[in-house]
Amino acid sequence: MAPLDRIPTENPPPTSTAWMNPARTIAIIAVVTIHSLGTVVEENFTGMGPDWWLANAIDSACRWSVPVFIMISGALALDPDRGGKPRKFLSKRVWRIGIPLVFWTVVYVLFRRFYLQPDDETWNPGIAILTGSPFVQLYFLYVLAGLTLLTPFFRLLSVHGSRRLQWGTGLIFLGIGMADQWVSMIFDVGEANIATRFLPMAGFYILGWVLRDIVLSVRGAVLAWASLIVAIAGTAVWAGLGPGEKPWMFPYEYLAPGVVIASMSAYLLLHFHMRSGFELLHRFYPYSFGVFLLHPLLLYPLRNAMGLPTTVPGVLLHAVIMPIAYAIICAAITWLAVKIPGFRAVFGEGGPRNPHPRPSANQSRPRAKNSRPSAPTTPAEAAFAPPDHARSRPVDLDLDREDTAPGREPNSVD
Repeated sequence: MAPLDRIPTENPPPTSTAWMNPARTIAIIAVVTIHSLGTVVEENFTGMGPDWWLANAIDSACRWSVPVFIMISGALALDPDRGGKPRKFLSKRVWRIGIPLVFWTVVYVLFRRFYLQPDDETWNPGIAILTGSPFVQLYFLYVLAGLTLLTPFFRLLSVHGSRRLQWGTGLIFLGIGMADQWVSMIFDVGEANIATRFLPMAGFYILGWVLRDIVLSVRGAVLAWASLIVAIAGTAVWAGLGPGEKPWMFPYEYLAPGVVIASMSAYLLLHFHMRSGFELLHRFYPYSFGVFLLHPLLLYPLRNAMGLPTTVPGVLLHAVIMPIAYAIICAAITWLAVKIPGFRAVFGEGGPRNPHPRPSANQSRPRAKNSRPSAPTTPAEAAFAPPDHARSRPVDLDLDREDTAPGREPNSVD
C-alpha cells in the first residue's frame, strides 16, 4: 500500500466535463466497429492472412470503448455535488434504464429467435436473460442497472472518502474484476449472470471518478499514447499467437490486462485532446443511446447479405465505412422515434422534454466554492447524457433540468 501513501488526500481542482460528449461519440462508433468485426475475427482465423490480422488489429484498437463508457458513467454519477434520497433516486431511474432494458430485451430475444437462430432448439431465451446478456450489446444495460442500485452507496466514497481511499477502493475492485475474468475464462470456473454481471466493472466505474479531473501534461500525453499503442499491439499479438484453434479470446476481454491499460490511457487522452472544439461530435452525441440500441438490427441483416469479408478492402469496408453508416442511420431513426410520445420511454426518455439552447459560459449558473461541476446522477445519464454546458441537445434527456458550470482547467499535471 506504500504507493497509496504518496497520493494526496484531496481531490484535484474540478474541470469541465465537456470533453465527454465527443469522447462518447467516438466510443459508440468503436463499439459498433467491434460488433461489425467480431464474427470476422472469430471465423476468419484459420488462414491468418492479412485480412484477419487487419481485423484483429482494428478490433484490438477499439476495445477501450466499453470501459471508457463505464468510467465516464462513474465520473458523473459519483459526483458528490449531486444527492437525493435513494428511494427517489431509484424510482426515477426506472424510466432511464428499466423500461429500455425490458423493451429491448424482448425485441432482441425475438430477433434472435425468429431471425438469427430460428432452427436452434438448444437456445433458451429464459436462460439467456438470466445470464444478463441476452444479446450482444444488451449486457451493458444490465451492467448499468446493477451500478444504478449501488450508486447512492458508491457516492458516499466520493463524499466522505479521501483521495487515497477512492484510489484504493477503485484499484481493489478493478483487481478483483480482472482476477474474476481470468479464473472464469482460463479455468472455466463460474460465469457472470444477471445478478453479478455489473460487479467486475465496478472498478472502472470508481476509477472514472478518481481520474476525472486529471489533465495530462504534454509529456504525460506522450507516455499515455505510448501505453495505449503498446497495449493495443499486445492485445492483437496475444490474440493471434495464443493457443487454440480459434483466436485466443481472453486478450479481447474488457478486464484483460492489455484492454485495462488501453482503457485508462484512452480515458486520459480523450480528456487531454477534446477539451474544446469537436462541435459536430457534440451534436451527434444525443443520439448515441439510440445507436447503441438499434445498430444490431441493421448490422446483422446487412452483414448476412454482404457476407463476411475475406480481403483487406472488405475488412476496411466493415471496419470503417459500415460502422459510420450504421451510426448515421440509427441516429436518424432515433431522431424520428423520440418525437413520438409512445417511443420516447424505450429510448430512455420517459420524462417530459425540455429542449433549450446551449448556454454560453457567462450564462452558466454559479457554483459553490470548491465544488465540482454538478452532473447526472445515474450510470444511464452518465453514460448517455450530455454532461455540462457543452450540451447541444436536439434530444433532451430531462436531467433534472440543470446545466452545469463549465469548470476550469487546472495547470496540466503528469
